[in-house]
Amino acid sequence: MTIAADVDVDLLGRARDLASLIDGDAVLGEQTTTLTPAVVQALRDAELFWIQVPRELGGAEADIATALAVYEELSRADGSTGWSLMANATSLCFAALYPDDAAVDVMFGGDARPITAGMFGPLGSAVATDGGYRVSGHYQFGSGCGHADWFAAGVMEQVDGEPAVTELGLPAMRVVFLPADQVEVRGNWDVMGLAGTGSYDYVVEDRYVAEAFTFPLLENVQRRGGRVFGIGLFGITAAGHAGFALGVGRRALDEVLAIAKAKQRLGAEPIAEQQLFLHDFAMHDAAVRASRAYVFESFVEAEAAAIADGMPSIEQSQRMRQATTWATRVAAQAADFAYTWAGSTGLRNGSAVQRCFRDIHAGTQHLYVDNNTLTGYTQTLLAQT
Repeated sequence: MTIAADVDVDLLGRARDLASLIDGDAVLGEQTTTLTPAVVQALRDAELFWIQVPRELGGAEADIATALAVYEELSRADGSTGWSLMANATSLCFAALYPDDAAVDVMFGGDARPITAGMFGPLGSAVATDGGYRVSGHYQFGSGCGHADWFAAGVMEQVDGEPAVTELGLPAMRVVFLPADQVEVRGNWDVMGLAGTGSYDYVVEDRYVAEAFTFPLLENVQRRGGRVFGIGLFGITAAGHAGFALGVGRRALDEVLAIAKAKQRLGAEPIAEQQLFLHDFAMHDAAVRASRAYVFESFVEAEAAAIADGMPSIEQSQRMRQATTWATRVAAQAADFAYTWAGSTGLRNGSAVQRCFRDIHAGTQHLYVDNNTLTGYTQTLLAQT
């Protein structure tokens, strides 16, 4: 794929240089249900975990187009690796942006830069006490937690046993950060797709977390870093999912094109000579490329508005979500096409086509690309007319 304007070619080049290693370890990662030590170390050495961490904390503070391109490239090599990296990188971004200085000094002030992971959804509870909170909760989908030093955990603040609300009348949802040794990881990741992401369940059992190591989910305040982060927590999260979808969709089409050059089913003309394949490939290729263009356009426009005005408009924020969900649907359709035409090649374990098919369909199940994100976009437009 072409490089989008203003993408940091050094960071993107680091991701591309790891493609062979990542692809080669993909099957082993699925078998062990988490990224291999070699891949984790390579991502560390390339400093890709910290692409969206502010420069003042040792990160790259990448613009959104660069982050998208890096997530796309890693996901093209292997969906599980791209997904894990984007989960770690976005979690690290929020750990760097929103908590108080005292917590950031601890998490980012050591000799080795940290990796964070975890579920931000408020599946746990928090009760205020002694300058912090007593936190408990059972969490799922801790993608990338197999190599994490710190865990994030979303909680709902409780007052007298009831969910609390903020002064603005919003649910008092909070994200807390705990060292890995204060979390019980269940290690129960047995799934169809994204099998190598280490998205384990984990449990927090009545742990004390100082308030400095927390931030309000819905009313967060950026404390460090530049205006590139002004697209907000939900925009940054969307970028990770969009880059993943673009990479997996592209890989599926690349794989089936290579297969078509050599494959011939019994009693039929070679796939590369069949008009239906030629026509449908062109349509899916165009759709993936179009979704990519729209993703980059939407996110870059939102970032420009954040730099100029402090935040994107409501419509621009909704457009990032719309573009992400649409790109995921387009990529799933491309993977379906690739799997169908790959025939028995796609059926066999170890096939990149099969892995793309499983990974993107696992990705479609994520709440972040639920179809309600599309209805929200239309509702926003209706409210403005």
